[in-house]
Amino acid sequence: MIQNDPLAILFGSTASVKLLRFFLFNPQNVHSFEDIAWRARLVRRTARTELNILERAGVIRRKYLYEAVPVMGKHGMLSHPYKRRVLGYTLDPAFPILAPLQTFFFETTPINTKTMLASVKKAGSFDFVAASGIFVGEFDRRIDALLVAKNVSEQKTEQAIRTLEAELGIEIKYAFLKTDEFRYRVSMRDKLIRDVFDSPHEVLIDKLRVYDTLSHA
Repeated sequence: MIQNDPLAILFGSTASVKLLRFFLFNPQNVHSFEDIAWRARLVRRTARTELNILERAGVIRRKYLYEAVPVMGKHGMLSHPYKRRVLGYTLDPAFPILAPLQTFFFETTPINTKTMLASVKKAGSFDFVAASGIFVGEFDRRIDALLVAKNVSEQKTEQAIRTLEAELGIEIKYAFLKTDEFRYRVSMRDKLIRDVFDSPHEVLIDKLRVYDTLSHA
């Protein structure tokens, strides 16, 4: 949790700030109520109350989406999932002060490379870390962080990212690669590598010394 968050004091609650950040920094995404509450780590009643307030204010709007639901088949085996239509929420692009509100929240929220790096380091020692997307001020992005390690588990990495998401109230799009796979992708300069390095980014850790190769390719 962000200690003494001035926005939480200004806007009345940590929950409202989390949800505002969540929608403002993920403008094109549609999420179900359950997903929003889970990502923001809010109890259902609080999440419902705050979503209703944001909807009345015109910040978000309702939009239906389809979710895959796993189906248990014979002998306890999962069969092909079916899709169900559920109510979701998304940012309303017609909100009159959307751009200045996004700028205000970005400039007053500790969404930066220092915060991200401190969080992921709790999972272990990484060989390569690059920040892009939301961490360099790009709201409409494909990826926010590229994390590479030989001896760090994917599970611990995901846990660190999800904890940071809940603290900041944002969704973080990240990729985790083992070191050997990363080296191969760099040699091929595949789509994931291009998504990071052909866009605004910042390299935070480069124990593999591959950035010079990438930047001059």
